[in-house]
Amino acid sequence: MKKTNIRKHVPLPKETPAFFCGNCGVVSLSSSNICNPQGKLKKVDWCGSKDLPEAKLCRNSVNNDRYRCTNCGKAAINSTLLCEPEKMPLPEKARK
Repeated sequence: MKKTNIRKHVPLPKETPAFFCGNCGVVSLSSSNICNPQGKLKKVDWCGSKDLPEAKLCRNSVNNDRYRCTNCGKAAINSTLLCEPEKMPLPEKARK
């Protein structure tokens, strides 16, 4: 029997708290992963919502390693905060 290292994405519960960045609009499980924490919200308020603006890349380059939900377009530092995450490409200046 062949073993594989494939991991299935398991999203966190809808009531999971996350920190919101006021600069780029991304969410994170830790406030230290974002440059301008503006408070907490719950995953249910974030992923799948259409009223919040789409996230941008971090202009302070605190953490540009992030994921975007293919369902609603929201972004997060932690893929488990999204229902259908895909890795976002790094900006040119972060690759150097």
